[in-house]
Amino acid sequence: MQPRHAEAVIFSAKAACGGVMAALCYDFFHLPGAVWAAISAVLVTQPDLHASLKSSLTRVVANLAGAFGGAALAGIFNHALLALAVGVMLTGLVCYFLKVEDAMRPAFAAVVIVIFTADTTKWHNSLDRVVAVIVGCACALIIGFLFDKLSTGLKLFQNQKSSEKNGKNSGGE
Repeated sequence: MQPRHAEAVIFSAKAACGGVMAALCYDFFHLPGAVWAAISAVLVTQPDLHASLKSSLTRVVANLAGAFGGAALAGIFNHALLALAVGVMLTGLVCYFLKVEDAMRPAFAAVVIVIFTADTTKWHNSLDRVVAVIVGCACALIIGFLFDKLSTGLKLFQNQKSSEKNGKNSGGE
């Protein structure tokens, strides 16, 4: 298999395992929001662990800002569209001034999701979403770590076998 194809298979397997692990964790503890945990796991999965960690931290910060901002504004304003406009605007400015521009789009999404959810207990819904995002990100990082360790172990095993094979072919017999 070509290296590029193998990378695609491994990357897809990491995302699938992370999503499944996040959903299973939520089902095991009977928590609401398994869909957000699984979505977070697949969204933050990156080809290497360092990039996944950065993506996870950005997603958690974005969801904290967006979910709690959206919940607060939904409580302040009685009109969802007004809360949406103010929420997205304020969230964007906060992300900009905190120099976390990468968090803007997911924070905007969190504002929209929280404001337009049917649940009337916005704070509870926001907290559930943030917990789900954190669990999803953690699952993705655990899977990424395991895949990286497995990959390193396989490379060492292949190098060892290759060295032994070359040793036998270069006069060992």
